[in-house]
Amino acid sequence: MKPVRIFLLLTILIPFSQASAQPFVDIANFNYQNFSGTNKSNSAFTNNTEIYSLSIFLPKELKSGNTLLFRINGESIQSSTSPRITQASSVSSISIALGYQWLSEDKKWKSVLMGIPKVASDFKSSMGNNDFQYGMLLIQNYKWSSTLQLKAGLYYNKEAFGNFFVPLVGLDWKASDRWQLFGILPTNYKIEYAIAKKKWYTGLNFKAFTRSFQLSPEQNNDYIRFDEVVLKGFLEYYCAANIVVYAEVGQSFGKSLLQYKGDFQNLSYSNPNYTPIGNYVPFSIGLAYRIRTE
Repeated sequence: MKPVRIFLLLTILIPFSQASAQPFVDIANFNYQNFSGTNKSNSAFTNNTEIYSLSIFLPKELKSGNTLLFRINGESIQSSTSPRITQASSVSSISIALGYQWLSEDKKWKSVLMGIPKVASDFKSSMGNNDFQYGMLLIQNYKWSSTLQLKAGLYYNKEAFGNFFVPLVGLDWKASDRWQLFGILPTNYKIEYAIAKKKWYTGLNFKAFTRSFQLSPEQNNDYIRFDEVVLKGFLEYYCAANIVVYAEVGQSFGKSLLQYKGDFQNLSYSNPNYTPIGNYVPFSIGLAYRIRTE
């Protein structure tokens, strides 16, 4: 399946509203990110990567106060090397997260459990068992006060390189009328400042996200691993009540997309688009349909 077809499929879904512990919920979010870095093996070459991602969230609150959760995510990553010594390479993924949120009678405790089937591949041949991944997410939330919530949990995914477990911990804190901290570590955490409430926001966003993509059988069961660790400053503008455009720029502390051999241990240097580069400066822009819950 071509990456373009994936995104055409996603855009036909219709979003619904929801409530959340953080100050906003993105019902739909499209993001474009770009970064370049010097090839560590040969400084004469520069690797360039473009990432397109789309997420749509569809919750359904029940009469009991509990909530059914459905999220679909699509991502396409295109990499090239200049001066061009090979054609551009691309990998893509699509995942569907299905879950349930339990709310205690006193509304202080919230438990979230989600199953996350996923396909992550270069889609150059018919899909096989290695293209499929499966994961789960468990998060326990405790509402300490009207301005403070504590979170802990566990994320698991069966990656191309094996089992991948991530313990999670978080704190959502409304420090003042303009300052808020929210998210969950080590995956995604934000410090937000309201320049003009419901109009302009700025702050810092930390993201650490590991994912992998299976390559076609012709490449000896090799796979791509992306250990993305970035810290970005962001600026957001609400051009309409629930429509926000945003831009981010920052610094990478992780690794670029790297190709590994099927033995799960050694790097493969067969494709220059997936060889190590130095720390890079990522830039991204995005558009979201967002509901603020403040």
